[in-house]
Amino acid sequence: METKQISFHFYLGLWVTTLIFTSCSKEDATFDELTSTASKTKIESVEDQLKRVKQMAMRFHSFEQAAKAGYAEPFPFNPSPYVPNMGFHYSNVSLMDGVFELEKPEILLYVPNEHGKLKLVGVEYAVPAPEDSMPPEGFIGDDDHWHYNPNVAGGSWTLHAWVVMDNPDGVFAAFNPNVPVENPAEN
Repeated sequence: METKQISFHFYLGLWVTTLIFTSCSKEDATFDELTSTASKTKIESVEDQLKRVKQMAMRFHSFEQAAKAGYAEPFPFNPSPYVPNMGFHYSNVSLMDGVFELEKPEILLYVPNEHGKLKLVGVEYAVPAPEDSMPPEGFIGDDDHWHYNPNVAGGSWTLHAWVVMDNPDGVFAAFNPNVPVENPAEN
């Protein structure tokens, strides 16, 4: 008799546990609850990634450190001419391997002051690829909008990340209105 009671209680407990878990499924959550949770996770993840990139980039606040790391090799396109609302682009050609690596941007963005001293303002990713290819996955979420630039490394997907200088248009915007239109060293 005691064995029958144990079996009955075991099966009753199993049935109740199953009922609880199956009645509390994610399908019962509202769409707003699910998207709110997903958005919070996405924002936190992107913020974490941007913090890592900024931390990496700050190693190059001194242009001398960037030069030692290969961002000032004397190629005809390095640095780029001064680009309005972007600054000078200093490339590390050895990093242009067709792979997006969060902490290894291919390009560093600098703006000179009126005396010509360079100040780091952001980074740019340049992933060489055919024009008809899909852009890299890049950062978590959908906020990073890659642009195809046929003039970078024979054609590359490019993405700016304004992790040093604030950009009112967004961290991934191509242009930054806080960067001067004209080269400050030439005024």
